[in-house]
Amino acid sequence: MSVVLEINNLSKAFDGVQALDQVSLSVEARQIVGLIGPNGAGKTTLFNLVCGFLPASGGRIVLTGREIAGLSPHRIARRGLGRTFQDLRLLRRVSVLDNVMLAFQRQAGEAVWQALVGRRMGREERANARRARELLAFVGLAGKADDPAEALSYGQQKLLTIACCLAMQAEILLLDEPVAGIDPEMTQRIMELLVQLRGEGKAMLVIEHNLEAVKAISDTVVVLDEGRKIAEGRPEAVMCDPVVVEAYLT
Repeated sequence: MSVVLEINNLSKAFDGVQALDQVSLSVEARQIVGLIGPNGAGKTTLFNLVCGFLPASGGRIVLTGREIAGLSPHRIARRGLGRTFQDLRLLRRVSVLDNVMLAFQRQAGEAVWQALVGRRMGREERANARRARELLAFVGLAGKADDPAEALSYGQQKLLTIACCLAMQAEILLLDEPVAGIDPEMTQRIMELLVQLRGEGKAMLVIEHNLEAVKAISDTVVVLDEGRKIAEGRPEAVMCDPVVVEAYLT
């Protein structure tokens, strides 16, 4: 399997505080890597570095064979990376369908001259609307397309954020707590969706505090504690590692 995301010796310091200390990991196509650790371990910092929201203090980030450290977030997204957030960041008063349509990359309306011409933009918008409805059907929100995003349940909003990532045609999805705060039925539904996406070739790096969910869907688990990687391996072995158990209990 090909490596989609490779992180080598990634570090980040904030005013002398080492938030991330020479962390290395990789994610292959058709693989789910769980990223776990106690609060303050550096998980979200790692996501922010990979997405270009923060500059790294050191290390390399390679996405589909190309170095991306130092690139702006929108350029990284265009190279095949999609991300969800703990706070979801949906346009709450905009329709579910329009939230997905806004996620498509390189739309004709983004360029002034193409917007003025109009014909290509109209064709593209119709095609995007069809594709957006297909994605909503895929995640189970076909009947909600015309509703405002704020009318969805919290679990449905999480499904919508995944649909938006898929609209970006991302090669790898960085998912920040995809099943946190939702009921067991919706948790199972999202887990099954992620497994299905893996089967269709997507790579995923997943932050999640629900360790049972991590164990159920992850091929590999990476554990961070105080900015350092303290364990990596198969979920069953990592969860039983005394170092990992101590990190969660102390």
